[in-house]
Amino acid sequence: MDSDKKNDLLNYKKDCLDKLDLKHNDPKKAILHEKIRNLTSQDYIILASMHHTYLKIMTKIHPLELVESCEKLFDCGLMQKMDRDPPLQLGIKVQNWLNSVEYSQYTKNINRLLTVEQKEKIRQIYAKLQLNSHDLSELTEKGIELLDAKKSELSKHWKTLFDYNEAKDKTNLKKSMDEFAESIPMMLVMGIANGNALTSMFNTMGIGMYGYLSDNPLVDPIFLEFLTPSNIE
Repeated sequence: MDSDKKNDLLNYKKDCLDKLDLKHNDPKKAILHEKIRNLTSQDYIILASMHHTYLKIMTKIHPLELVESCEKLFDCGLMQKMDRDPPLQLGIKVQNWLNSVEYSQYTKNINRLLTVEQKEKIRQIYAKLQLNSHDLSELTEKGIELLDAKKSELSKHWKTLFDYNEAKDKTNLKKSMDEFAESIPMMLVMGIANGNALTSMFNTMGIGMYGYLSDNPLVDPIFLEFLTPSNIE
């Protein structure tokens, strides 16, 4: 390979790594990129719920899992503490939730649910993130960009399912549903999918929606509640 072509190749690789915010000599950034690449469906649901203040959704997730996911999102530079007064509408929404009977019952339930060790683990994570119990968090610019990219990806998956259902292509609809089943809760939370359309798809395939999703080990049973629109607010 002549020197010009070799330099062109090296420059191309450098440009690709720069776009990923990585360097060959920066293993910390490589590890960070790997963490982001391995974010779970639940992590994305929490990211979207934090961004849109879907308070009820976050109460459906085990408190320790919720806090550990938030720790991961903070470590990846996707979330941060809100160091300013929240917008008026957001502040009212959060305060109404904190004053609600539902939230009061939720706090009583988790106090019974959590062990001493789990409570201490949560306290340690809060201390690490320099958060108090009612501090608000928000997505960073990087977090918003990642969420937008994920939503774009999932929108394409949903369109595939939708098109196969419109065509009554039962075989390819089932294959695609098998492929994308883990993403269904994310699609619902992000406002891409809806329960009525899903019901139509499962009717086309001739299988029960709840049974199918609950039997899938990649879909946490708690996320089946997301099929009810009132739970996403």
